[in-house]
Amino acid sequence: MTKNYEELWKGVTDATSAAQAVRTLGEILADKEGRVFIARLDSKDAELCIEILDDVSHELCFPLPPPQTVSAGHHRTQP
Repeated sequence: MTKNYEELWKGVTDATSAAQAVRTLGEILADKEGRVFIARLDSKDAELCIEILDDVSHELCFPLPPPQTVSAGHHRTQP
């Protein structure tokens, strides 16, 4: 079954959360045809795509610190 990349891209631009936009963009980029579709976006949409990817790469490079627990007044970090 061929994916409708126009419809998937509309899902990216209409996403109500960043996570939803990333998941849908990932679905597009998973296929060679989807990557060709992305490569042919107009400048405004290409800029949005880059912003989404930049946000994801920033989160991968600077992940949140591990959660900390307090026990008997001492801080312990989980491994």
